[in-house]
Amino acid sequence: MTINNPIIRGFNPDPSICRKGSDFYIVTSTFEYFPAVPIYHSTDLAHWEQIGFCITDPSDLDMSSSRSAKGIYAPTIRYREDDDTFYMITTLVKNDNYHENECILMSAKNPAGPWRKQYIKEVEGIDPALFFQNGEAYCLGNMRPHPENPSDRSRWIWISRIDLKEGKLIGERKILLKDGAVRGAACPEGPHLFFKDGFYYLVIAEGGTSHNHAVSVFRSTDIYGPYEPNPRNPVLTHRMMRRGSEFNSIGHADLLQLPDGSWWSSILGVRPYEDPMLRNIGRETFIVPVIWEDDWPVFAPETGKVEAVYESPISKPMELGEEATTAESFPDNLPLAFETLRTQPSPVYTIKDGKLFLHINRFRLTEPHPAAFAGVRQTEKKFEAEAEIEFNPAEGEEAGLAVILNQERHYTLAITKENNKTVLRLSYAGETLAEKECGSHLVLRFAADGLEYRAWFRNPDDKEFKAFGPVLDGSRLSIMQGGFTGVMFGMYGSSNGNESGNSAEYGYFRYEAE
Repeated sequence: MTINNPIIRGFNPDPSICRKGSDFYIVTSTFEYFPAVPIYHSTDLAHWEQIGFCITDPSDLDMSSSRSAKGIYAPTIRYREDDDTFYMITTLVKNDNYHENECILMSAKNPAGPWRKQYIKEVEGIDPALFFQNGEAYCLGNMRPHPENPSDRSRWIWISRIDLKEGKLIGERKILLKDGAVRGAACPEGPHLFFKDGFYYLVIAEGGTSHNHAVSVFRSTDIYGPYEPNPRNPVLTHRMMRRGSEFNSIGHADLLQLPDGSWWSSILGVRPYEDPMLRNIGRETFIVPVIWEDDWPVFAPETGKVEAVYESPISKPMELGEEATTAESFPDNLPLAFETLRTQPSPVYTIKDGKLFLHINRFRLTEPHPAAFAGVRQTEKKFEAEAEIEFNPAEGEEAGLAVILNQERHYTLAITKENNKTVLRLSYAGETLAEKECGSHLVLRFAADGLEYRAWFRNPDDKEFKAFGPVLDGSRLSIMQGGFTGVMFGMYGSSNGNESGNSAEYGYFRYEAE
């Protein structure tokens, strides 16, 4: 059986991996989307199925005014045998200087949930992690300001003991690293700690999250250091390859030992477009084998780079459930793959008689507020996303389909009312690209082949779609245009600044990728 990279496709960055017995689990970052921190399960490392989210209660996470690319950063998941409990720790980022962040610790007996939440007020910065040994629990982090100079933004990696029951740090924090593999390395972050054969291994990301992203490793015989760098650092990176290689921006590693004793690493990576600076799909989850030489880990040992295919060390393939990005009707709830934009003050939709009713509100997609949206990730460069909608708008209201990178960059295809006329309007970030009079019941579609996106529509009784508006420039939806996410497709609506009790009725939503 083979493992095909990426193992989790579409915007799923900063993966962290752990196992309990023969079951493997991965969590990833969600930034401004909610529910937060999806959790994926596998028994063979090749096939992964989402089983839930770690943060599902809006009262546990205030992201009502989170700007794009803020929100939930770089979670770490660990299983602790001492109490047979899974722990997930992450950061809610609120601003650019990271000084008002909230560290969130979640715990669960069942990784599918429910998860219990605690805040850890003493943990500033981003990318917290957990390490368990001999009954003790430790927390790692970065971006700790210099003790004598709070304005210093040096990304020092630190460690402290943590009380898991009380959700607070205990004892003194110790600085483990003040630099990455080189002095002045960009963005040393994402620390993970492991113990093997008498050494503590500190694995970090550095170089920033773009093409220079990398994995570096340090070790010590004492948990508090000093830590010596691996002479092979960085141990995994594609920075020496051309930007247009099959995968780039490789970094942010986490390690996993399998029951048979072999080691693997989850990795963040990108599948670029023909223009390697463009990567609409976002950062995804990859995996590579790891071996040990001279008491150091060797990542991707045969070639030194992330390959598209590996042979799985597990022979029995995992059986997957149904595809989670399509809802032919809405009998109960949306599949797990769907997320809303930020945390909503009230439910963004209800489901009744197989229909989804999206409750529009005054917020626009151009604002850092909880606009009415529910959608899924773009997972491939060629795809179709469509929905059947029936909507009777009041003046200025709109509802339809949205293709979103962030609040500054998105396309919408919507039924709206202007001057008492119901029209179909295609827009980019509020700028009208095309419009025509229409009825209140349509089937809408966005489709793309590479960077060429198109909008389509048809009447429900028609068989053929009609192209609408110009060919859309997909480069305007690239992650390089701002942010850490990837493109999301979904159902959306807005009353554009006015209070409204109106809803748009959706008969189905379908996303298909090649």
